[in-house]
Amino acid sequence: MLVIKFIEIEAWVWRRRLLAWEEESVRECSILLHNIVLQNNVHDTWRWYLDPTHGYSVRVAYRFITTYGEPSDSIHDDNVWHRLIPANVSLFVWRLLRNRLPTKDNLVRRRVLPLDSAVCVSGCGEQKSANHLFLKCVHLSSIWSQVWLWLGISSVLPGDIRHHLRQFSNMAGLPRATYIFMKIIWFASVWVLWKERNN
Repeated sequence: MLVIKFIEIEAWVWRRRLLAWEEESVRECSILLHNIVLQNNVHDTWRWYLDPTHGYSVRVAYRFITTYGEPSDSIHDDNVWHRLIPANVSLFVWRLLRNRLPTKDNLVRRRVLPLDSAVCVSGCGEQKSANHLFLKCVHLSSIWSQVWLWLGISSVLPGDIRHHLRQFSNMAGLPRATYIFMKIIWFASVWVLWKERNN
């Protein structure tokens, strides 16, 4: 760990000799600080540019990170994290909704697997994607009919995983208080499907 001490003669003092990459970082830092004038009688404050009025918050930082460069979707921001859902399952669903799971189509696209390896592991012969695995595979996605039978609900599977989460967790005709329980059931179902696929 580096300890930096700023001296009034405007020089950097280091406890050890810097490595080449550290010297480059110091140059970048010096350029950033070049036009900064420190005044003895002025109190320094931190300013969070994303929310200058209220300051830093994890919620604003998370929203900025997850929506940067892609359209905002309330499912990403509001429906993934909940205190009743384990963090590893929430992270899994967060990756699922962004198509960031190591499914065969993603591994082929990243050139981890050859092009002819994108077939579903269940033996249905289709190309394996997240939507196929969780919604369309005749072997694995049949869990949804069992879940609906258990809940006493009849529904049609949408073709997109985001729409399926929205439909499932906000079932029409059910009281709003049940939405979190429906979401927990959905998260548990996709988690079991993923684990079973990996087995």
